[in-house]
Amino acid sequence: MDVHALAETALDLIQECDRPLNGSPTLAMLSGEDLLPGWDEDWVLLERERLRQLRLHALDALAESLTRQGKPALALEAAWASVRSEPLRESAHRAVVSAHLAEDNLAEAVRHYHAFRCLLHDELGVEPSPAFARMLPPRARGVTPG
Repeated sequence: MDVHALAETALDLIQECDRPLNGSPTLAMLSGEDLLPGWDEDWVLLERERLRQLRLHALDALAESLTRQGKPALALEAAWASVRSEPLRESAHRAVVSAHLAEDNLAEAVRHYHAFRCLLHDELGVEPSPAFARMLPPRARGVTPG
């Protein structure tokens, strides 16, 4: 992995997430492996975590940008890359739901929200944030009006 290219691409993406993008080269770079897998020296662990967080933020920004640009299929690819990297990361799951909603696939959005809600409950005993829940109509998230 070219650490400098990854960091530069990720920072550019986070800082300028509203500009039009060609998602595939950026996505390929952001979906790479961790820095020096198997190494456990302190400096490597710190740098690996910094790059992991930077990559996750960039994938979130890429997914959001691609959704706004009307490219939900590419947005889903970026969101799923983030989910694969960190399955409990709510922002990645919000990006999945947002892309489904952009395609008017409410059933897919609801299914994914509920799957994530179950995962969070099973793993951490918590609920998704209220902001995530509000992405869906009340009845779709299991809330009855009244």
